Amino acid sequence: MMVCTKHDKSARLITALVALVCATSCVSVASQTIYKITDKNGQVTYTDIAPEVSEHTVEEYRVQKPNAAMPVVPETAAPRIAPAPESAIPQYVTLISQPDDGTTIPMGPGNFMVEANISPRLGISERLQLEIDGTPFGPAQQQTRWQLTNIFRGAHGLRVMRLDKSGSNVDSSEISTVFVLRPSIIQ
Repeated sequence: MMVCTKHDKSARLITALVALVCATSCVSVASQTIYKITDKNGQVTYTDIAPEVSEHTVEEYRVQKPNAAMPVVPETAAPRIAPAPESAIPQYVTLISQPDDGTTIPMGPGNFMVEANISPRLGISERLQLEIDGTPFGPAQQQTRWQLTNIFRGAHGLRVMRLDKSGSNVDSSEISTVFVLRPSIIQ
């Protein structure tokens, strides 16, 4: 219990300061009441015990627990790991640009051009392989165009595969379907 006496203005300032120190030293309590008791002679007492005598002037102050949240500590910057160069992890794009999926090749001898778009460019040892209905068409090549001749009547699935130097498939296009119309020979 703290007792302070008020005799002049400086004593009042000291009293207020002591009250503030008392209030802030009670951080272990969630919310605490501080009483300012002034007796008939003007003597001021600050206490945390409720007074039993009613002949004195009593002022009640509620002191809230100060913010108990832990301070935010900035994360230490982890060393940045440089991303792998794009050349180390190639992002392949292989697609058939001509003819469009669902194209009908008009009545005729069944001749048409297949063209592929690829990214990135082929490496020196890479090749492209065209497949028709799951069967390789000709040898693998570095060109992105194939001239097809005398393709039979009906629906055909086209696919272009990107092959590495060992001949393994590293990327392939979606299957593109073409419909070839040719005259039938009825005797």
